[in-house]
Amino acid sequence: MRLAELSQRAGVPRSSIKFYIREGLLAAGAVHARNQASYGTQHVERLELIRALREVAGLPLETVARVTAELDRGWRGDPIGEALLALYAVPDPGTDPAESAERKRVVREVRGFMRALPWVIGSERHYFADEIAAALVQVRRYLYPDFPVAALAKYAEVAWLLSEIEFATAPGGPRVPLRERGDDVAEPTRRAILSSVLFERIFAALRRAANSARSIRIANGEPVPRARSHRPRRR
Repeated sequence: MRLAELSQRAGVPRSSIKFYIREGLLAAGAVHARNQASYGTQHVERLELIRALREVAGLPLETVARVTAELDRGWRGDPIGEALLALYAVPDPGTDPAESAERKRVVREVRGFMRALPWVIGSERHYFADEIAAALVQVRRYLYPDFPVAALAKYAEVAWLLSEIEFATAPGGPRVPLRERGDDVAEPTRRAILSSVLFERIFAALRRAANSARSIRIANGEPVPRARSHRPRRR
């Protein structure tokens, strides 16, 4: 396809496409003649990923560039992890030595907990331990001083279940191993990032609704349905 068709299919202005090519975020098209190039489905998928990172995830262009650089390395890189780590970057604890020491101690505690999970992969870079530790520090400071890291096991179980549901319900079902097919990784990266961002918003809202409803039921002395027996009511 030519540039005009690529622009229409991807929903990206031609000026933006040219900019992405100049900046190295998008590969140039195959040149056939002077000022004429053709583009393929991989260009469409890469542009759809860039749109998702910019418009849905709200990532700055320099972060998008890091993600696309990982894409160019294929499965030797880590585009999904790079994007998600950028999305959920933990604020620096600052110059307070006590705060920094506490954060480091809890990070080690969380990493030890996560290494014991059956589904965690080998690279600690994917553990998101910094983010979990930062929240756990606040939980112990403002909610439950003696909250044990082992209590996160149920949360991890729910997280893995939600991941299973999201992958199983994806259009076309779970993808076959991409390393064996040599596919471009832009599309699975886009799906993984959007699933993380959008379904996390949905789950967070559902959880707030559940906590609100549970509080009202307890306050009014109404029965509280058990989670494991809960099913949506039929209309």
